Amino acid sequence: MKQNPQIFSNSLSYKKNGLLYFDDISCSDLAKSYGTPLYCYSANEIRNNLEIFKKSISPFQSSIFFAVKSNFNPLVLNMFAKEGIGADVVSKGEIEMALMCGIKPENIVFSGVGKSEEDLLFAIKKKILQINVESYEEIEDILKIQQKYKTKLNISLRVNPDVDANTHKKISTGKFEDKFGIPITRIGKIFEKFNNNYFKINGLAVHIGSQITNVKPFDVAFKKLRDLTINLKSSGHKIEKLDLGGGIGIVYSGNKTIDFNEYQKVINKHFIDLDVKLLFEPGRSLVGSAGILISKIIRVKKGEKNNFLIIDTGMNDLIRPSMYDAYHEILSAKKIENGKKVFYNIVGPICETGDTFGKKRKIQILRKGDYVVICSVGAYGSSMSSYYNCRVPANEIFIDKKKVFQTKKMLHPRDLYLKV
Repeated sequence: MKQNPQIFSNSLSYKKNGLLYFDDISCSDLAKSYGTPLYCYSANEIRNNLEIFKKSISPFQSSIFFAVKSNFNPLVLNMFAKEGIGADVVSKGEIEMALMCGIKPENIVFSGVGKSEEDLLFAIKKKILQINVESYEEIEDILKIQQKYKTKLNISLRVNPDVDANTHKKISTGKFEDKFGIPITRIGKIFEKFNNNYFKINGLAVHIGSQITNVKPFDVAFKKLRDLTINLKSSGHKIEKLDLGGGIGIVYSGNKTIDFNEYQKVINKHFIDLDVKLLFEPGRSLVGSAGILISKIIRVKKGEKNNFLIIDTGMNDLIRPSMYDAYHEILSAKKIENGKKVFYNIVGPICETGDTFGKKRKIQILRKGDYVVICSVGAYGSSMSSYYNCRVPANEIFIDKKKVFQTKKMLHPRDLYLKV
């Protein structure tokens, strides 16, 4: 089950004619048919990733809830709904999106540190599966709503275990200095004070970060969660569910990823004997490798120190390199065998120096009008896009068994506002 670190996507490959294909369709043909910049998603790749994840948790009583924040393309969500996968959401808008795409309310888990009273009321009225509470103060807000509406509700407490996930500081969520979750030292007191007739605290949740590539942080966090669960049960509290979050990393450029056999062993080690249902919230590991972003070269600019490959994709389309210093492989849509290679800084058209996708990338000589493909953008790509510089975000297509479905064409910023 361990991934080959050299493979970014099983759906992406060069054919004999030198053209780069995605799900057996030429990337150049996709660009010509649907325009650029263009996000493309492979249903086949997502299904393969899902099967790998399902196999890793198959020994346990478990359910999967896809992290909607990673990719809320409606056809992606609808596919998960048909596969019986639930939704992990962090806003009222994501609840509405999940429901619209066929995911049932009883298959939705609501996480997030900043749920407003409006968000909470909406979730309660929709009778979603559970709310993962992240603070003492959030419980007080829920209590006010529950006392007024007298509706039953299941909640889990998101535990902050003070564990370093050894990932980028902006996507680390499990240390005491992070804003997420309730410090593990305070969980027992909350159970004692708030478990009443208006709502039932029946579980615990933990999520320590994203793009985790080593199983050790999970081992440390799960050990703390196990000990806490045993202590709470010994005090007479009923723990029915443990939400183990997500965070498993993917391949971006030859980096190692978690061996799913080892991940399974860690879960088995800590939870197999606890008689609890396990919930998982994968996002990136299911869709990250399933997305590419095709871009057209606007021009090649020669500088004093660098050659700039200026593409029509901007940081408004893909902010990860600018925000996280993230590395994405960038490939030519047509490979020339034994062609001369040169170094390029690959940049976008946004008026920001940070609008850069790769520095000193050695790639074949490219010209105006050629296409390039940015790999591994299926997670936190389109979902983080914006209208910066009044640019229309990239279009999106979904490929399933060689059939192409166009899922959205974003409005121009001029159409977003009422006339003054």
